[in-house]
Amino acid sequence: MAIISFDKEALIDYVPEYAGNRDSLDPCVVRLRYVPYSRVQHYARVLASRNKGVQDPARSAEITQHIQKRQFTDSVESVLGYFVEDREIADPEVFYETADTDLVIEIIRAMESISRLTEGQRKN
Repeated sequence: MAIISFDKEALIDYVPEYAGNRDSLDPCVVRLRYVPYSRVQHYARVLASRNKGVQDPARSAEITQHIQKRQFTDSVESVLGYFVEDREIADPEVFYETADTDLVIEIIRAMESISRLTEGQRKN
């Protein structure tokens, strides 16, 4: 069986599974780019270089969170159907800052995994 991947520049509409979202009539949809292993390694190298010589665990965690946010905002183009109270949020950075941890982690794992991304890909 062949393995089919995504082009790293292609935009994919991903429907998160979080909180039954995929079963919703009007689900939240995250438009994102697939992050291949080479790009994951790039972020790991950036993280290692920024943490080099850092002794403070709090500072190290802050650096790690910054790099993770950068990967997220570099890879997510937009969000549709995500609300903070009565205001729809489309901006990836605002989404990252306001969304539940489990939702953000699900999206990061999906952008790094062809099988998860395919599973949650929006069907037309």
